[in-house]
Amino acid sequence: MSDPRFSLRRMLFPAKPAQWLGAIGVAGAIAAALVFAAVVIGLPNLAAATPHPLGWAKLLHFTFERSTAYRAASVTPPPELNSKALIEKAATHYDRVCANCHGAPELGQNPIALSMRPQPQYLMTSLDQFTPSELFVILKGGVKYSAMPAWPAGDRDDEIWAMVSFLRAMSKMDYAQYRAVTQGPALAATGRPPALPPGPFRSQPYVIGGTQTAELEVNFAVPALGFGHTANMEDVARSCVACHGSDGRARASGGIPNIALLSREQIAEQLEHYRIGTRQSGIMQNVAVQLTPQQIDSLAAYYAAKPKRQSLVIRATPAVLVTGERIAIRGIPDRRVAACASCHDVTRAAAKAYPGLDGQYPRYLRDQLRLYRSGVRGGDMPGNPMPAAVAGMSDAEINAVALYYAARSPSAPPDRAAPFQPQRESPVRRPSL
Repeated sequence: MSDPRFSLRRMLFPAKPAQWLGAIGVAGAIAAALVFAAVVIGLPNLAAATPHPLGWAKLLHFTFERSTAYRAASVTPPPELNSKALIEKAATHYDRVCANCHGAPELGQNPIALSMRPQPQYLMTSLDQFTPSELFVILKGGVKYSAMPAWPAGDRDDEIWAMVSFLRAMSKMDYAQYRAVTQGPALAATGRPPALPPGPFRSQPYVIGGTQTAELEVNFAVPALGFGHTANMEDVARSCVACHGSDGRARASGGIPNIALLSREQIAEQLEHYRIGTRQSGIMQNVAVQLTPQQIDSLAAYYAAKPKRQSLVIRATPAVLVTGERIAIRGIPDRRVAACASCHDVTRAAAKAYPGLDGQYPRYLRDQLRLYRSGVRGGDMPGNPMPAAVAGMSDAEINAVALYYAARSPSAPPDRAAPFQPQRESPVRRPSL
């Protein structure tokens, strides 16, 4: 008669809880060995043509939702989330980079996107599933096990919030509204794409190995050859016009800079900083990395030749403007805040070395000063003094300085000893693009 202590039943189902550990360990080791063998042999099918098993797909999506919600709990949207400036800042970028995968008002998704596993979400029907904070988390960090990338410049929270703002606004747009905001004000008025700048923008043939080939009608970018497969300067110009306008003054909401106020050298220098990554921007780097040196020079020459006009007529209280003037001319010595005029001299003595601030959009100036203060911006020139210069400034002081410079006309007399006089000129009508 067999010993009951060694029966098969007792081996498979031990009487004492501690005895289960060995059986569980053996079973786990066998399972791990089988999984490892399957991976080594290549049995799992990772082809995108085969959808995820239903249960596995739901588990992945549930994990994504919980992970996003957990990280979004500590994220607070900015008070100006629904501002026109933020919406317009990200609109064109979405149209060029995101719409093929995620769709747009009255537009479907690219067939290639629909062949992905998992498929990118069609945002026109799924945006209401996410809070603004959750959208921010998704855009900033991307999503593993999908084609959703992280934001290329992860420290540029201002750009990410701009995209969140645009997405929320897009969910309420029709096709005509979408086209107007993503392609510029000229499209809304004429129904046609923005006018191309005249002058140095000419098509260049696509060359491989010294052999000139026919120009190809494609729109994607080849970084080594420039923007567009044919290195077509007209494509580059249209890319800039949609945001900065044909006159460089951009859009009146003020989130995008008036680049006509800069010199040719300054425009080219900043595009080069974006191109090589020493200045971070998930929006501008995407364009600049695709430019050849010749394209950068042509764009800089075109916009620098445009009239330098005040972006907006500023209406601010005299007290705010006086505060801004005081900081600009004298700084705040007890907090080691240097005078802005020591570099951005209102006498124009340093106009070639430092960008002119007179007449720039106050919102853009404010945003850049905040980026310097937080340390996000500062690598676009060796030993840049700006992070240290604004480290001791409050939000109110930054706003005052931005309004002071924005209120000055670019053609104002360069006499910094003269008392500040708010602009009384009539608003300049922005020409149709």
